[in-house]
Amino acid sequence: MRKKIILTVLATAFAALGASAQQWAVKTNLLYWAATTPNIGAEVALSDHSTLGATVNWNPWTIGSDNKIQHWFIRPEYRYWFSGKYTRFFLGAHLMGGGFEVGGFKLPLLGDRLLTGLPYNYYKGSFFAGGVSLGYAFYLSPRLNLELSAGLGLARISYHTEPVNGPRPAGTTNRVRYLPVPTEVGVTLVYLFNAKK
Repeated sequence: MRKKIILTVLATAFAALGASAQQWAVKTNLLYWAATTPNIGAEVALSDHSTLGATVNWNPWTIGSDNKIQHWFIRPEYRYWFSGKYTRFFLGAHLMGGGFEVGGFKLPLLGDRLLTGLPYNYYKGSFFAGGVSLGYAFYLSPRLNLELSAGLGLARISYHTEPVNGPRPAGTTNRVRYLPVPTEVGVTLVYLFNAKK
């Protein structure tokens, strides 16, 4: 199911990018790569001041024998650019959806305070979020930008816990929480096609 969703989003994004009259871009968030999360995105200009894009992020790693930071999510976003598409300041509205399985370790600085029992349990579940973002695109060359961005939103998280060393207890039900969360922290490299700034 997860692969079908990702493939559908990518196929839709690249089909939209096929319109030769539109300026489009591919991008990757360097901060996510630093956190061992491969990611790629595509964005297409809708007008002189607006763009529509989507990113796919996937972290499949298990560190050591039992420390998991696995997650995936898709993040579509509409952006309004104040100076013109792909130029300077933008304001965005986005959605996010994905799944996660994390646990078997303590969070640096936060320890056991954010997710109680994280060193001894896996938290498995899914989330859906909506939020707003603000960012700035720095011109590097006619085809290359560097974007700085940050976003906040509200997330609905559905999850259950399983012991690190053992099976899921019988009768375990999902818990649901609504939390304000950061929905974007980005230092993103953007390659522009059909560049017409």
